[in-house]
Amino acid sequence: MRSSNFVCRLALAACAAFAVAALAACGSSSTKPSKLSLSISEQGKVASFKAPKSAKGGLVDVSFTNNGKAPHGVQFVQATGGHTAADVLKAIGSNSNKTPSWIRGQGGTTPVPGGQTGTATVNLPAGNYVLIDSGSLGPSSGPPTTGQMKFTSGDTGDLPSTSATVDANHTGKDKYAWNISGLKAGKNQVTFNSKGNDALHLIGAIPVKGKAPSIAKLRSDFAKLGSGPPPPYLAGAPETTPILDGGKSQTLTLDLKAGTYVFFCPLTDRDGGKSHDQEGLLKTVTVK
Repeated sequence: MRSSNFVCRLALAACAAFAVAALAACGSSSTKPSKLSLSISEQGKVASFKAPKSAKGGLVDVSFTNNGKAPHGVQFVQATGGHTAADVLKAIGSNSNKTPSWIRGQGGTTPVPGGQTGTATVNLPAGNYVLIDSGSLGPSSGPPTTGQMKFTSGDTGDLPSTSATVDANHTGKDKYAWNISGLKAGKNQVTFNSKGNDALHLIGAIPVKGKAPSIAKLRSDFAKLGSGPPPPYLAGAPETTPILDGGKSQTLTLDLKAGTYVFFCPLTDRDGGKSHDQEGLLKTVTVK
């Protein structure tokens, strides 16, 4: 089940099989972010977004309220090059192991528990967008909940400073490395920097029970995730973030308990190939 189209990649990070700097810097520090309020509600087993048809882009403070019971989050997916939201939905519903260059992962919020609100700060270019509910993804949940909206032109700006930083660094051809600092137990405001011209990244963090195995053992086990029972040392549901294009940054919240985590990225470059957890984005981190 190592499917690597856009939605399946996001699902792979969030599904039960896993459960057991650039853009911000180019804006002005005096740019005042616009405010965007989104929400999602449930009617039986069906969820739906409540979002404006259009909003100002550029530097945006996003507030996402989950009025349902299950976890929900918002992923911003932009259609570029004259493509439409309908084109995005068609492309992400395919089984291709590649991501077209005209589909851009523009970030969003982490999944939010029912009755709570999540926040993020992102720089959103003008264009047509699809909203994807990252919390509705999984091997048996069917197609994800989606919505559509348009962002108009706005001024980009610097992200707010945060106490923690997670960098997905590009260190060479098909080589990546995590640089993680400042994380602590509880809700962390994190700056996520996604790097690599042809890369897409997300942060996955799975708690570990007992002593974490070696990186070589982790790499071998993660290559098999989804094809059988998860390794016994994976001790709970992962924290996951939205997908972010290489060269972009955003702030978001990571809610972590004290303990050891495996940080990973299950995505591949746009041209396919190995998942990033097989190319360096696999690391154990102790949170206190």
